Amino acid sequence: MKLGILTSAPLAAAAVLAAAAGSARADEGGNNFIGLGVAALPVYEGSREYRALPVPLINYQSGSFFISPRAGLPAMGLKADLAPDWNAGVFVGMELGRDASDADRTRGLDDIDFHGAYGAFVEWSPGPYSLMAAYRQAAHSGYGGTLELRATYAAWHDANNRLSVGASTQWANGDAMQTWFGVTPSQAARSREGLDAYSPSAGFKSVALFGTWAHRFDAKWSAVTTLGVNTLVGDARDSPLTEKKTNVFANVGVVYAF
Repeated sequence: MKLGILTSAPLAAAAVLAAAAGSARADEGGNNFIGLGVAALPVYEGSREYRALPVPLINYQSGSFFISPRAGLPAMGLKADLAPDWNAGVFVGMELGRDASDADRTRGLDDIDFHGAYGAFVEWSPGPYSLMAAYRQAAHSGYGGTLELRATYAAWHDANNRLSVGASTQWANGDAMQTWFGVTPSQAARSREGLDAYSPSAGFKSVALFGTWAHRFDAKWSAVTTLGVNTLVGDARDSPLTEKKTNVFANVGVVYAF
């Protein structure tokens, strides 16, 4: 079983965790599982403040219908096999927002609402490798869209353990960059931190590296741990909202196969 790899940092890390959990079940052929993880993550990409966040871990597939992470989101959708090792599909999901009160740097800015998103993906999974491209568009007007490119490799495994490594990068259009990293003149005037107005352009916004270790307790229960680093690039790196250009994320979870 292969899973697509939550784009706020919390969602991205939780999706990596869910993907690793899926790999942990692959050896015994279990496609469906449910579980819970806890992640330590920055409040937003580029923040110096961290928080702990519970994350649900769910994978379900019946025919072409699936519930699992796609394009950095917990999602549900439909997929189809295009050729050996190739599949593609469409999905809908939900993305976390950002309250202005979440961090000192964002006080005085507008809230970013919790919102829906939709998109499409294509994945190639030859043997231990997996390459995926996925685009998601926010259903909220003006929030924009993001393209994710992701590669993972199952580096080592034995009867009860699996170690995987991966890398990803995200490209955001102008609306998405403005939503998460821009500061309008009116927001700058209200900013508690005295931020300058800033209008980022479309472009690549982040690069991430991560590793996952999954341990199978028995035929039903597995634990999985993820450690990664996310670095902002381009206009996202230069945003006045960016306090730390590189953030670490870590999480651990337990899943039950059914």
